[in-house]
Amino acid sequence: MKIMGIDLAGKVDNPTGICVLNADKVSGYEIYLGTLYSDEEVLEKISAVQPSLIVVDAPLSLPKGRCCLEKECECAVGGHFRQSEREIRRYGSVLPLTFTGMKMLTMRGVGLVRALSGKFQLKETHPRTVQKILGWENLKNELENYFHLLPDASEHELDAAIAALTGFFYFNDCYRELGDVDEGTIILPRGKDCLESLEKFKKS
Repeated sequence: MKIMGIDLAGKVDNPTGICVLNADKVSGYEIYLGTLYSDEEVLEKISAVQPSLIVVDAPLSLPKGRCCLEKECECAVGGHFRQSEREIRRYGSVLPLTFTGMKMLTMRGVGLVRALSGKFQLKETHPRTVQKILGWENLKNELENYFHLLPDASEHELDAAIAALTGFFYFNDCYRELGDVDEGTIILPRGKDCLESLEKFKKS
């Protein structure tokens, strides 16, 4: 089972962190971290890896009733948030999808979904909320309790690892899903107890 985590950047000039978690090995697992930029690079990596699940740190859908996120469009009456953002506020504040930076990120995420439609299973997550649910203060130190990480792993690669880890919890039925399925949902760990599912795996 291969799970790919992607910390998608809003601009192609900025680094997109990726993580490939191979949890097929009987004796443990393998993890690969990397950085990509263009959509072509991301799609090529996905095609090469052929993951069972892709978990992305970026909005992958628009609010119900919206065809875009432009304020001048007639669809603007659809609002600035999806149901998933409204529900995730119980853990902390989130930016509206119409915010300049979020708009760019959302449209790139939506484009990724369109390019991969019908080919791969995609889920959306929110690493900072995942970290909060797991009770992790220092992300790198906590991840090193379960994974072998290179000393120079970037923050984007670490967020991609959190996304892949959330996919692992999803496969182990230790997750909660926020939002409206028809509009787009966000998956999160059910709680700290999800970490128990990692204990059976040893560091490679």
